[in-house]
Amino acid sequence: MGIAATVMNFWLKRKPRLLHDYSLVGYMLSPNPTIMAHASDNKTLDHDAAAERLITKLLLDPSLVGNNLTIQRATLIDIFMEEYGDFTNRRGVFARDNIWIMAADKNCKAYRWHFKYSYQQTKVLGKLACLVLSKILGIGTAERNWKQVKAVKSGQRVNTSIDKTRKQVLIYAHYQQMRAQARATRLSAAGKLWDDKDFEGLKMDVFCKEIQMSLEDEEVGEPEEPVRILRLWNERWELKKIGPQGNQLLEARLMNKYGGLKLCDIDEGNRVMTVTKIVFEKQRGKNAYHAFTTLPGYDPTIGDNEVANDPYWQQWEINEDLHDCMRTYYETEEGKKDNVKVFDLGGDCQSEEE
Repeated sequence: MGIAATVMNFWLKRKPRLLHDYSLVGYMLSPNPTIMAHASDNKTLDHDAAAERLITKLLLDPSLVGNNLTIQRATLIDIFMEEYGDFTNRRGVFARDNIWIMAADKNCKAYRWHFKYSYQQTKVLGKLACLVLSKILGIGTAERNWKQVKAVKSGQRVNTSIDKTRKQVLIYAHYQQMRAQARATRLSAAGKLWDDKDFEGLKMDVFCKEIQMSLEDEEVGEPEEPVRILRLWNERWELKKIGPQGNQLLEARLMNKYGGLKLCDIDEGNRVMTVTKIVFEKQRGKNAYHAFTTLPGYDPTIGDNEVANDPYWQQWEINEDLHDCMRTYYETEEGKKDNVKVFDLGGDCQSEEE
């Protein structure tokens, strides 16, 4: 199956949940010039039907019944269609150059634009646009709001009243938003807006290797042995401060990164050692995890402190020295046979196949 067919299958599977009335009408009423031009060429009767349903649901007086309900519904829809014609053709109340200059701004929020320039000037379209375009279509904001509510109503404050909780959550959320914006601005100025954690969350490495490989496998039709990615630097998560009891999650992540890798011990005649486990070194103010490496002949059944095992193991700090020894091994002919691709901070990489 080709890439296009795979993407189309993903779309068809999710299409019923994405093409609902709010998204269709929001597409129609967006003031962004690019979206308006696209909507002008691609709008169908489904969009008009969605607008009629939302007018009935959001704007129609619920106290009306019978013929009065039918008349008001028809009137609202007729007014909307007339105002929508003015909106798309930029005539009437929309025949002002300044409002379309603001609409072209990439930071312009559609519902705020309509609140400023169409809510008071129109009878139906402006109000419908503000209601539709301000809707939260995903669960992300709801999840974040629930997280903020839990932060406010915790401990001895679980019985806080609803009104008081709402006010505190609004203040707390506004503070978090300001702090996040300040952090993003600071990182952007320093050229560090994205870090390794973001790429891990997106399931990508520095060069999007995992996604590229998966797409190539689909094209060829034959599964390829996965390439192990090795980043020869201390990533941000590796620099986390460690308490006196250690950190099992950090230990597992270090083992996942370094476990099974090989290195050349440059100081001992380039002997090849293998990382078999991660050990915790407890020192006052300097708690750290180290890489435990072994040579052929090491017997794990008799323990690390036995004299018989002494020549066959060595403990390494996870720093530049360890990374240099790993780089040295994977530059050798023997190392190139392993299915490992090495990246360093300079962007250079070595692998068994280029």
